[in-house]
Order: sequence, then structure tokens, then C-alpha cells
Amino acid sequence: MAYEESPPPLRYYGPGDALGLEQIGEVWQRRELLFRFFQRDLLIRYRQVVVGILWVLLQPLLGAFIFMGLFFVLGTKASGSSAAYPNIVLIGMLCWQLVANALRDATGSLVNYRHVVTKIYFPRLLLPLAGLMCAAFDFFIGCTLLVPTLYFTGASVQWSTIWICIPIVLWLLVFCVGCIAWLSSLNALYRDVGYALPFALQIGMFLSPVVYDLERVSTSLGPYWQTAYEANPIASCISSLRWAILGTQPPSLPGLILSMFLTALLFVTGMAWFRIADRQLADRI
Repeated sequence: MAYEESPPPLRYYGPGDALGLEQIGEVWQRRELLFRFFQRDLLIRYRQVVVGILWVLLQPLLGAFIFMGLFFVLGTKASGSSAAYPNIVLIGMLCWQLVANALRDATGSLVNYRHVVTKIYFPRLLLPLAGLMCAAFDFFIGCTLLVPTLYFTGASVQWSTIWICIPIVLWLLVFCVGCIAWLSSLNALYRDVGYALPFALQIGMFLSPVVYDLERVSTSLGPYWQTAYEANPIASCISSLRWAILGTQPPSLPGLILSMFLTALLFVTGMAWFRIADRQLADRI
């Protein structure tokens, strides 16, 4: 006797909560699809590339050499600490490329996959998160450069605080999630965002201590402006990583607290805005 198969259970997709935090649960439920998008983006990035994945190592390394040569020619000291400058600039370049690559890849992700977005339903947040995962993959591979650099420069590694690098990197990733939630959805609705992003990244690099350290800033700014400068989550994350690894000057406590607050605010508002924009994506993308 043949039995009819029961139909799959119906799922109701409502507007969700006001903050849009239920999207995190949706992403976890569709994590296999997230990894598929991640694999696809990674394969597309390194397809028909002669050097291949070595570009992940060459980009921060070449950037560090360029800035070291520039400051050497100008006779300007970009570091006010006793730590070797190659270590300082390499940590800054790795962090900055994580942020820049994540924003570049994720901002255009919804537009690039519009043929999928307009046809089937899935958590749209998966697409920008896949771009962030590609940037994080490059970051963790690039971090292997720190081992020989620290060794050959004879750096005094702070083994007692190096474990703090893990929560600092997680903090930076949360900041990136908030940014890409805003930028990817805004770019899907208004293409001006994609054109303005490269210019904003150029400015952001020099407003963050990527090629110089925090001690150079603290000697030039007063306490008020230093706290305002450290409110930039990228600046606080880079300075905190250098402190955890090299023992350089950490961000001040007020600047650190303000930076963490702004990161949390950016994340929550980004999730809320992405949920609002998600209702219009299929029609306007």
C-alpha cells in the first residue's frame, strides 16, 4: 500500500523584530549556503591568477615596504615607540586590508547577485557576509607574515597579552558586519555608495594609525582630540593589537569604551536597517 508523502512544513517569513537581530539565527540555519557563496567568491577571486593565493601575502608585504621606503626617504619617523617599524606597519596593513577588502567585496555583493536575489528567497545577509569571509580568509593567511617579521626584527613579543588578539579581531569583525550591513543594502538602493566607497577608504586609511602608531598621534593631539581619534573602531583595534603583540601604547580607557559603544551601535543599527531595506531589494535592485 502506497503512502502519500506529507508536504514540507510551511514557513512564515514576517517582518521580524524591530532590531533585525533574528537575521543572525537565519544566517546560522543557512550556514551551508553561506559557505557555498564563500567558496564561489573565493574561486572567482583567484581564477586565472598566475601567482594565486600568494597575492594574499604580497599585498600587505608590498604595502609595508612602500611606506617604510617612503618614510625613510622623507627622513620622517612614523613611530614613537621602541618597537621595530616593520612590525608596526605590517599589523596596521593587515587590519586595514581586512576592513577595506570586506567593504569592497560586500558592498557590491547584492548588486552582483541580483539575478538570484530577485528570483528566490534566502537570507540576503549571506551575500555580504560571504564577502567578509573572503576578506577574513586573506587576513588570517596574511597573519603568517608576522612570525618571520617578528623573528628577524628581534621583536620582544608580549606573550602574557598575546591571547587578547582573539577578542580584538572578533571586535574588528563585528565592526565590519555593521559596516557591510549598511553599505551593501544602501548600495543596492542607491548606486552612489559604490562610487563613493573608494574615496572614503582612501581618507579612512590616513585617519587610522595604519602606517604610524598611536604615540605619534598622542604627542600631537590633546586628551580630548585623542579620545575622539580613538573613538574610531579601526584605530582602537589596530592600536590594541599592537599593544597585545608588541607592548606599544594602548588606547586610553575613555577612547576604548567609546569605540566599543560605537561598534555595538553600528552593528545594531546596521542589522535593523538591513531588515528594513530587505523588503525593497527585490523590487529596486
